Amino acid sequence: MIKIKELNKFFWEWNKKIDIFKNLNIEINIWDFISILWPSWSWKSTFLNILSWIDRDFIWELSIFWSDFTKMNEDEVTIFRWKNISYIFQNFKLIDNLTIRENIDLVIELNWLERNFSTDEILEIVWLKEKSENYVFNLSWWEAQRVAIARAFVWKTKLLLADEPTWALDQKNKKIIMDLINNLHKKTKNTIIMITHDDEVAKISDKIYKMKNLTLINN
Repeated sequence: MIKIKELNKFFWEWNKKIDIFKNLNIEINIWDFISILWPSWSWKSTFLNILSWIDRDFIWELSIFWSDFTKMNEDEVTIFRWKNISYIFQNFKLIDNLTIRENIDLVIELNWLERNFSTDEILEIVWLKEKSENYVFNLSWWEAQRVAIARAFVWKTKLLLADEPTWALDQKNKKIIMDLINNLHKKTKNTIIMITHDDEVAKISDKIYKMKNLTLINN
């Protein structure tokens, strides 16, 4: 289970207190695929950083799969994050001067991580096996999107955080990507928290929440 309890976060601007989150609570069960409908302008990256314990200010309680982050030291948090959390970033965060294969293998090889799939297997699933030696700077946006998804699912993690994974796609390709993510979720049985502003994309998940009035509500 992932649990956030009584999250309050704010900052000061010209002696004025600006609230970001207020009394935010959420519990997510293992293997859940949840979507959070989120206004594109309002602190979604901050929330994802809190979930991965990058942002540590003003949080009351955060536990992920029975590991209480508030009781971990820096090294323990880093190790936990590498072994348990993967990401699909909105801007992909691929390394342009590496090949598709190198982008997928790099994190695993640096951190001795356990795989869900071989590199060839995951590239076959995302329809990129024939382009495995292509450099990222030569890829289309549509291809780079699938590399980012392959990288997120190739190694065994308990939690996947997806930040607007369909934001630049047309309706047809949105459907293809969401079907792909859903099928990979069923194969890997990880927990997915997806941030999106698209109601249609959110419908593929098991549960939908909405950011409203600085907190999360069950939609």
